Formats: sequence, structure tokens, C-alpha cells
Amino acid sequence: SGGRVRLGVGSGWQRSEYEALQEDFGSRGQRLDEAIELLRAYWRDEHITYDGNYYHADNMTMEPKPPQGGGIPIWIGGTKRPALRRVVSHGDGWMAMSAPGDPPLEEKIAQLHQFAEEAERDIHSIGMQMSLSPDALNKEERKRFYADPKLMLQRCESLAAMGFDTVSIDCVPIFQKGYRTVDAMLDYLAEIHHVLQPVISQPA
Repeated sequence: SGGRVRLGVGSGWQRSEYEALQEDFGSRGQRLDEAIELLRAYWRDEHITYDGNYYHADNMTMEPKPPQGGGIPIWIGGTKRPALRRVVSHGDGWMAMSAPGDPPLEEKIAQLHQFAEEAERDIHSIGMQMSLSPDALNKEERKRFYADPKLMLQRCESLAAMGFDTVSIDCVPIFQKGYRTVDAMLDYLAEIHHVLQPVISQPA
């Protein structure tokens, strides 16, 4: 890919997944922090010795190194306070989401800014991506959203105004709207892309 890869990670929310692996659900955040540190060491250093609480490496090496130079960018998902703190302490970007029951997106952005200020980190050094989905509280719009690219454009415009520089599209709801073949889905994604051009073509 010529260095275009970035890695998205998250600690997960489903306890049963951890139980199936016989792992402690309660320490998942700390393990993720260590895993990020260890990955960056593998991508950066010629020989790696690491002695953490959960991971250990003794004079290990990994080749080839990522072509990005400083390592693959790591973007962190999540909406809770620990996840937002992790974005600031360990991440290159934040993968946001909006689900029923979550606080308004603006509140989470404000928390992210607060944590960045406390850590003396420039908030503009943190990328922001949001899945192109309707506001969690707008039940009526959620029914029509993936069938109407104009609603997607309006949401894209509002996300850009909040500071998001990247949007992604979940193809599962598009599949559920009846686009059941690869060709049909690609054609509809091309239509969405055309409608979103006024926003996504603007220079950063």
C-alpha cells in the first residue's frame, strides 16, 4: 500500500469474548496500552527487549519495518472516558462512534479536548474519524439514513463542523437496505461518494 495503512484498535466491550479466551476482562485496557507500546517498539527498534506486566520480549526483532518511518499510525476506538484518555496518551487518532444510550457526540469531543489539554498535547495532532451514521437520538432519521445520500451529506457537513477530518461507511446497513451483491453495493457507494463530494473534496 506504500505506507497508507493505519491500525485501528479498541479494548472491546463484550465480556464473553474475553471469557472464551480465558482472559481477564477487567485488565483489557492496561493490556492494550502495553500492546501498543510493544508494537511501536517492534516497528521502530532493531532489537526489542520489553518487560511489562502482560507482555515480555527478549532481544526480539521484526523485519521489514513499516515504510512510514515512525511506525504505523494507531487510531483508537471507543467512547468512554478511559478510551478517550487512551487516544490522547497512546493514539494518533480517534475512531468515534455514536450508539443509542451514548452521551451527545459534542460531550465526547469536549472530553477529548480536556484530556489533551491536561496532557499538554496539541489536539490538532490527533486525527478524528467518525462512522457516517445518524445521530443516535434521532430515531426517525435512523430509519431513512442509509437509503438517502442527502441525509449522509448533511451528517458529513455537521461532522466536519465538529472537527472530524475523516468519515467511514459501514456497509452492513447498506446491505440490509437491499444492496445484496458486490456490484450493487459498489454502485451505491459510488452514488454516495458523488453526493458527498462538496464536503470530502474540501482541502484540510
